[in-house]
Amino acid sequence: MKKRLPNLDDNYIGLRISDGAGAFIAGFAFLYIFQIAIIVIAGLAGETIEACKPMAIWLMYVTMVINQAALVVAVWVYGLVSNKPIIRTCRLKKKLSPIQVLILPLIAVFSILAFLPIAEGFVMLVELITGKPVVSNINIGTEWWQIILSIFFIAVLPAIGEEILFRGAVARGLKRKSYVFGILMSAFLFSIFHGSAAQTVHQFLIGIVFAYVYFVSGSLLASMVVHFCNNALAIAFDSIMTQAINPEVGASLSGGALAGIYVAMSIVGIIGLYFLMRWFMAESKKVAHIVDVDKDKYAFFKDPIRIFTREGYAKFNATLADLFADSDDKVDINKDINEVDASMVNEDLRGLLEQHNKNTLHKRKRYDMIVLGIAIAICSSVWILNLIISPACPIA
Repeated sequence: MKKRLPNLDDNYIGLRISDGAGAFIAGFAFLYIFQIAIIVIAGLAGETIEACKPMAIWLMYVTMVINQAALVVAVWVYGLVSNKPIIRTCRLKKKLSPIQVLILPLIAVFSILAFLPIAEGFVMLVELITGKPVVSNINIGTEWWQIILSIFFIAVLPAIGEEILFRGAVARGLKRKSYVFGILMSAFLFSIFHGSAAQTVHQFLIGIVFAYVYFVSGSLLASMVVHFCNNALAIAFDSIMTQAINPEVGASLSGGALAGIYVAMSIVGIIGLYFLMRWFMAESKKVAHIVDVDKDKYAFFKDPIRIFTREGYAKFNATLADLFADSDDKVDINKDINEVDASMVNEDLRGLLEQHNKNTLHKRKRYDMIVLGIAIAICSSVWILNLIISPACPIA
């Protein structure tokens, strides 16, 4: 009777890269499936959904509820199918210190200052290449009660639904390769997922911030707070620009003056954001009782350069791993193989088992990359398709 060789996947602990990518694909699929409900509701109410026409404000509220519900349901279903309690283990209940809570809104403010000029530059580049203006069909209303409701539907709900998917599932799975990889790749998927050139660059950069505060604090509440503040500030900024600022003032500014304002905003934002993110990490180390052994008084200036070195990159990854303190990171697959091998008596069977486990590791890594590649291909294709087929909407 042949002895069945154990497969490492049978007792593998935690999320893999393929789980992060798989949850993303599930979110993408459920989002489009739930769009059917939005189309049905709009049809019953006699509303039409057009690319160049802002939605009726009530329909936009309904759309936001359905979209965010789709993302949460997708994560729940994927976890159910894969037998991995993603939502229960995404650190939603971990509390933050008062100082951490104080820093997070400031991070959102300086993120907007830092990233808005860069995002606007990208939008101008896209408009130059395509010859079509990039517009948004989001309608926040003009009445005070409409703006308050918009803050709930556009700021609160995405801060819950999108963070559960992109940080609680996607980033947590992708960090299996490295924490920096998890931050950057989850931010890329987050930006492309929105399908709009007007949001792509800002969403990528702010996605980096969301994943950073999540890993540093070890709490999904941190990224939710920054996400909420970012969206709420965007709504407030849009409302002020629409109602309080004379369009002729902006039109009267020369290109050089406008570029100067954008550059100044970005410089102030980047410096302030860098300081706040270091402060947030230092506070998180205090909360986690981690002693900072780096006493270099010039670390503030050296770290942005050192992170691009192999040693600095490894140190930053190790710091994030210590702060996030995920027990899954401690699973040493190669060590597990050796322990299994040592328990075998038959030399031939031991060698066969070792080769089997090596093959399993190779297949797992290949499968992870294939699923991630599929996720990137799907969202990139949709983004490019939206850019190509979107009509040239007139600017009001």
